[in-house]
Amino acid sequence: MNLKLPVSILIIAIALSAYLLSYISAQAATVTKTPADVGVQAHVGEYFLNLSGFASPFASIVMTSNGTFYRSTTADANGFWSLTNILVSKSFTSFCLQHIDFKNIGDSEACFTIPPVVGNVTKKDIFLPPTIGLQRSQIQAGGSAVIFGYTMPFSKVTIHLSNGESYDVTSDAAGYYELTIKNMKAGTYQLFATAVYNGQNSEAPSKTVTLTALSWWQMLLNFINDIIKWLRDTFSNLGLGPLLLLFPLIPLIIYLILKIWPDAFTSIYDSRIFIFFNPKSKKLHHAWFMGY
Repeated sequence: MNLKLPVSILIIAIALSAYLLSYISAQAATVTKTPADVGVQAHVGEYFLNLSGFASPFASIVMTSNGTFYRSTTADANGFWSLTNILVSKSFTSFCLQHIDFKNIGDSEACFTIPPVVGNVTKKDIFLPPTIGLQRSQIQAGGSAVIFGYTMPFSKVTIHLSNGESYDVTSDAAGYYELTIKNMKAGTYQLFATAVYNGQNSEAPSKTVTLTALSWWQMLLNFINDIIKWLRDTFSNLGLGPLLLLFPLIPLIIYLILKIWPDAFTSIYDSRIFIFFNPKSKKLHHAWFMGY
């Protein structure tokens, strides 16, 4: 009795078993977390910080410092905004401004470092970098990437890629811009946008967006992962999570039954349906249609 398994079945069974065991271990390690005590911070300042500039029409501008929210505002129809009388202390030396366009299709952020505050500080004409968003963060290699966002109307926008390439586009009367880059090579790219408005350069952005152009085998792996995730979620939602353990064992069980009792299942074992388990049972490619 020959119990030697095809290599392909062993690879599939081992891979699925490892995935399911890691999933079950992660589920077993999950614990219910109780909400942490809510802390309230009070900022006592001595001086006032005043900021103003332009971004894109009706954009949201959010000011933070070291991860702490300070103030937010909305730009007017012309893209101009201001944040006034922000109380800061002597130790205040840095802050960031997040720019979120009114359609929420993209955002950007610029961070600033200033000398230690020794009096009231005013910073004007801050041109925030354009917001940037992607139609899809993952595309097939050789496909097209669609990039869009908002800035001041009729600005010259430059899209920068981490591979050194850059592309120019002009925003319309609403401040919207869109750029399509064709034939993207496989790889992962970091992208950011800058602009020029009335001769003034925008601030340098402090963060980027990630675009991945997938090769065919990466897309295949993603497809397989999606199927496994769908099976896991479906079984879990039905309360049948433990049955997932049987999934990688099914081909092995079928194979062993056919090997141990070949006489009882000769007609099935030699059929076209189980040719995967019995590679020696080869049929002509046209037998399926002609009944040979």
